[in-house]
Amino acid sequence: MITARPLVEGRDLVVEDDVVFMKTTGGLRRVDVIYRRVDDVFLDPEQFNPESMLGARGLFRAYRAGNVSLANAIGTGVADDKAVYAYMPRIVRYYLDEEPILQNVDTHLCREPDGLAYTLEHLHELVVKPVGESGGYGVVVGPRASKGELEECRRRVQENPANYISQPMIDLSVCPT
Repeated sequence: MITARPLVEGRDLVVEDDVVFMKTTGGLRRVDVIYRRVDDVFLDPEQFNPESMLGARGLFRAYRAGNVSLANAIGTGVADDKAVYAYMPRIVRYYLDEEPILQNVDTHLCREPDGLAYTLEHLHELVVKPVGESGGYGVVVGPRASKGELEECRRRVQENPANYISQPMIDLSVCPT
């Protein structure tokens, strides 16, 4: 049985005595495991970037004390890499010798000749993402981009195709999760 898990932001979490709690309308509720979607540097302003408003102060202390687990621990960003995402079905087939249960969003690797050709031909229909950026930086949404933005995107992709992937625009309500 799949149970719902809370989706929280750093400001929804508080650390007391090296234990992480989630603020709820019924009071504080202990958190044992976190799957984070925040880059390492923003995770804990006490430990990393003191200017970060995204993470939770003291989270790394709680992690070091063994009071909370990070499902995707610090330094494991490779698993969230946009280019690696495209390989996940192949990885599942290779290591598990079975078909993936959830299908990926079609992802075209511009480092591969077919992916580059498809991306350049359908640039106006696709979302083009730099693989080394996060938080939406450098993303070009083809259907919403101006001709100038599309031409600049085309130039950047052609200059360094290994740095880009493309995906179709999707309706998030039907996106596999």
